[in-house]
Amino acid sequence: MQRYTPQSVGDVLRDLLEQTSMQNRLDELKAADMWIQVAGSSIAQLTGKPSVKNGVMYIGVPNASLRNELHMNRSRLREIINKNIGKEVITEIKFTS
Repeated sequence: MQRYTPQSVGDVLRDLLEQTSMQNRLDELKAADMWIQVAGSSIAQLTGKPSVKNGVMYIGVPNASLRNELHMNRSRLREIINKNIGKEVITEIKFTS
């Protein structure tokens, strides 16, 4: 590979992430890490650690009443997460038992 102008390491890494579609996966991991901020620490302690796959966030919630409450507010939670990331990363949130 010939290079005509020098590039910073950051620019090279950004190009690599874009070319390999790894940026989507990094955004999904960032969204999962935001759960504590979005839900609050008290609710986050009552839920499992979220995981994200193909834009769907899965969160384990052992308490049925809390799961129902979160389910009713999932579109708002999704909007907050996507707004904080700056793009549509989470397409759906599923609360599991």
